[in-house]
Formats: sequence, C-alpha cells, structure tokens
Amino acid sequence: MNQRWNMIAVWAMALLLVLTSAACGGTDKGSAPETGNNGDNAKQETQEKTKLSLFIVSRSPDALYTNDTLTWKTIGEKFNVEFDFITGDNTTMSEKFRFTMASGDYPDIVAGQLKDINQFGKDGAFIPLNDLIEQHAPSIKKHVIDDKDAFMQTSDDEGMIYGVPMMSAIRTSSGPMVRQDWLDRLGLPMPETIDEWHATLKAFKEQDANGNGDPNDEIPFAAEAEGHWFIGFLDAWGLNWDWDNRWTEENGKLIYTPTDPRFKEFLEVMNRWYGEGLLDRELMTRQKTDLDTLLLNNRVGATNHWIGHIAGFKNKAEAQQIEGFDYQVAPPPVLNKGDKPLTHKQQKSVIQLGWGITANNKHVDLTMKIFEYVNSDEGQILFNFGKEGDTYTLDANGDYQYTDKVTSSPDGIYNGLLRFGGQAWIGFRQHPYYEKLIADEDSFNQMYSYIEKDYFRPPYPTLKYSEEDSERFGELTTQLNTYIDEMVSKFVIGQVPLSKFDEFVSQLKKLGLDELQQIQDRTYDRYKEMIGQ
Repeated sequence: MNQRWNMIAVWAMALLLVLTSAACGGTDKGSAPETGNNGDNAKQETQEKTKLSLFIVSRSPDALYTNDTLTWKTIGEKFNVEFDFITGDNTTMSEKFRFTMASGDYPDIVAGQLKDINQFGKDGAFIPLNDLIEQHAPSIKKHVIDDKDAFMQTSDDEGMIYGVPMMSAIRTSSGPMVRQDWLDRLGLPMPETIDEWHATLKAFKEQDANGNGDPNDEIPFAAEAEGHWFIGFLDAWGLNWDWDNRWTEENGKLIYTPTDPRFKEFLEVMNRWYGEGLLDRELMTRQKTDLDTLLLNNRVGATNHWIGHIAGFKNKAEAQQIEGFDYQVAPPPVLNKGDKPLTHKQQKSVIQLGWGITANNKHVDLTMKIFEYVNSDEGQILFNFGKEGDTYTLDANGDYQYTDKVTSSPDGIYNGLLRFGGQAWIGFRQHPYYEKLIADEDSFNQMYSYIEKDYFRPPYPTLKYSEEDSERFGELTTQLNTYIDEMVSKFVIGQVPLSKFDEFVSQLKKLGLDELQQIQDRTYDRYKEMIGQ
C-alpha cells in the first residue's frame, strides 16, 4: 500500500510540474485556445500539430478511425492535434491490448474496459486523474466525481480514477411485457398488482386470447431460463435479484435475498401459478431461440425481457403476419393497489468503457482538455449526432434528426452513425435522444416510460472488495448460487415443497452464508465511508 501511494505521490509531483510549466507559457504546442480568442486561434494555426497516439477499438470494422473520421477530425481541428491511431476491430484489439500493456511501450491514450484501465493503473501504467479532474475538468467532475454512484462505478477499490467513463443514456433495462392486443381482445386492463397478473394470465389460458379458435394453445407467461427471468415478479415484494447479485439494500443493511421470508412468499405464488398452468411448463429450460419462436408464433401472452428488444419484435416479418401483434411494457408489479410501482432492474449510469492517460503521455494537460471537451455538452452532441448540417439537422421543434448521410446506411442508422465516429468506446455521455433516432418511436417510448414515471429504486451500491475478500466472495457466491438455482427451480415446479424452505436456508449457512455475510457487511461499511455516509 505504501509503495503504491509513493508511486502516486511521484506522479502527482510530475503532473504539478507539467501544469506549472503550461501555466507559465506551456510545453504543449497543441494546447487548446480559449473559446473566442481569435488572436490565440491565429497563433495556433501556425503551430505544429501535437501528435497523440491513441489505442482504440473502431466500432465499425469497415471504417477504421483516421484523422479524417468526422468526430476525430473535429477534435483535431479544435485542439490542433493529430492522432496516431492504433486501431482495429474488437477481436483484434482485445488480443493486442494486453500485449501492448505488457510491453511497457504505452500509447499516450488508451481506450478500453474500465476494469483493465484500473488494474494497470494500479501498476503504474495509467496516471490517477482525481486531482486533475477536480482542478481542470468541471464537466467530468460533475458527472463522474460528484455523482456518488458514477464515482463508485468508475473508481478502483481505493477511490482512484484512472479512466474517464462512458455514461449511459437510459436507465431502463428489463420489465414485464404483455400482448396489448390480447388484453384488448379480452377486455382486460394492463395488470398492476400480483392478483391482477394472476387474473390476466388465467384469462389468457382459458379464453382463446390469441383468437385462433383453439383455447388450449396459449402460454400465458414464458421467459428465458438462463438468468431466471420470471423473477422479475419479485419487484412486487421489494427484493433485488439479478444474474450476478442476490442482495437487497434496505434500511442501511444488505439482506441476502434468497433467505428473506418475502422470497419464500414469492416462491409460493410462482409455485401456485405453475401448478395452474399459467407459467410455461419449460420455464426452467426454455432457451432464447425457442422463446423467440413462441413469441413470434402468437403463443405467448406475457414475458419478462429487455424492454426495447421485445417492443421491437413487431417490426419482424413474422410478427407482421399476425394481426394486431403488439407487446407493451407493464409497470413493475406491486402487491397492493395504489402502491408505487418500483423496480431494481436498471442499467448503471456508467458503461464499463472509457479512456485513460498513460505514464508515457508527455501532453497531460492537453489530453485532459480533450477529455473534458468530449464529456461536455458540445462533445456529447458530437459523439451522439456528429456535425450540424453534415450528419444531423435540427427540426422545427429543435429536435435532432440524422441526415441522409446516416439514415441511408444500407445496414441501418446505428451503423451509419458508427461510421462517422459516433458512439465511440471512450469517456463521453450518451444522449437519450440518440436512442430514439435508432429505434422506432413506440419502442423508445416504452423504454423511456419507466424514466418518465420514476419507477426506479435507488441503484444497488457498487461495492469495492479487497483483493482477499474478492477472491473468497467469488468462491462462496459460486457455491451458493449453484445450490440456490437448483432449489429455486425445484420449489417453483413443485419437486420440493415450500415447507422445506427453512431447511434450504440452513443448508445455505452450511455452504458458507455467514462468512459471505461478514464479507458483505465490512465491504458495505467501506462503501459508506467512501461516499461519505
């Protein structure tokens, strides 16, 4: 620990010398001029361009980044910079990354996974950015440091930031999806409470909801087996359950969801619904391709999945052969009428991608100016929409619209924006409206509905485990999850009665739950210290 902080102190002193030099006349020939200073602009045009090497994945393999790519050309002109791109497709660059970092011959800037940047940052390959951000990057400070969730999702286990992250545009992730045309056919409202869900699924099963004359071919609810998607109903009980996380934060404590009495109540309801034929008989084995086939064969009344994904099914050729085919998102389920619908399921504010400044970078102050610009409102527009009059225009309402240069792309609008350098895997902020432009309006409105109605619980805390605790936590979690997944399946389909739930909890303790809880408690206490609670 002392050795690491000594290293950081050396870096801090080096950075102080660089910044002091820049303030006294500057060593960066390419330092960005102040906005509106025409004298500095004229002077800068006569200066030789500063060269910065940049390791980065090109999002469009058929249009590798160059200094003529719109986004990078704009930055180059603004900061009098010429980039030396080390780039390729994702597969190529993934293989090249560790070789590059192991060589010690670092490029000036590296874009990639935050976890990798943090890991190599600890070893001295990247410089810590905390003080630089605090002093020279107000936009990054606002969105990455001042936001406690973003800070914890970005920093390493000691609170050091080595990379500026990409920020997500939309928090909405998954939710319950219901065939609106089936509801309309049967005269049913969108279900809200668990009891209403029961009544809806029962009607789907018994009343020929798909209207084909066969009252026995409907599957009221189906979902993918991997990840236990049916557990989305658990939102009604206020408990958190995700693919890699089975803990609920409540009243200043972390509760292990599988042992909570409310989880038993949830399992009892799912077991009853399964016994009544309201859940897919293959709920615990259904694969994605099989589920897609059922959805597009007019067989499934409701599912739980990525909202934008299922909402977009209506655009598929198979769905367009079914009159009225329309999946709509339902609010998170509640137990009692009038309760506020809330979900734990949400995207984190930080996408685990970003870029960092390496130890070999001789133009730290200039690089930080570029990082700050890209994270600013102007940079956000550039990396989401491009350049006005070229890749986007503003309509009469002031809304962004991509031009034909983007929309005429033969493989879709999204790939069109990737080709001008938009949505690069660097530290910028995604804009919600870009999602609207690459999706149909109904799908976007469904994804955005949870945001507009404020259906989100506070995000689960990003915990920073010590190296020793991290290893042990992983071992125990894997062991416990294997047993939990097996028993949850057996409880739901009735192979094991819920009267055995206490025995299930006792077995979890034998498998190391108490030790796991101790790790969580001390890590959670450390989390609260780091965010100043």
